[in-house]
Amino acid sequence: MKNRRITECLTILIIGTLLISGCTNTGSTSAKPVATPTAQIVYVTVPVTSIPTPTVAITRAPTPVTTIQEHNFTNGFWCRYKTLNIGKAPTDVRECYQFFSDGTFEYGYSPGKPMGKSQSCSGDPNAKCTYSINPAGQYELEGGYTFILSGDTLTDPHDPPYFTWSSTGIS
Repeated sequence: MKNRRITECLTILIIGTLLISGCTNTGSTSAKPVATPTAQIVYVTVPVTSIPTPTVAITRAPTPVTTIQEHNFTNGFWCRYKTLNIGKAPTDVRECYQFFSDGTFEYGYSPGKPMGKSQSCSGDPNAKCTYSINPAGQYELEGGYTFILSGDTLTDPHDPPYFTWSSTGIS
């Protein structure tokens, strides 16, 4: 495209020079031949620089780090929402455990069973259910349940959803 424009400009320049110098035949027979000046062609080198492509900086927001707050096992409640069969009817309940530093715990769910002794605990109805910590660091509850404490989650790998820490139990 640029070369074509340069060629057109040079052609116009040469024709214009010839017209001005009088070298055109105007139909007069008495005209004397005139020496045609030789046009000097000047080659000009124009450096072509490419326009740099703008650099787009992509800024990513830092991924928020989830802070797991380790709650004391015996401070508060461990609750979850689950569907239990109460009688013969499936019922959505809030199920909770509360553990005490003396190695005992209470269990309940709402609606249905206020906090107290778990049905899975044996013995005297007035005796409290107990728990212990096994060599693997898991909490073993009387009645056969085993939980793993990790941050805000109390996990029974065989029975999801898992329990999460709560400052309130059931009412």
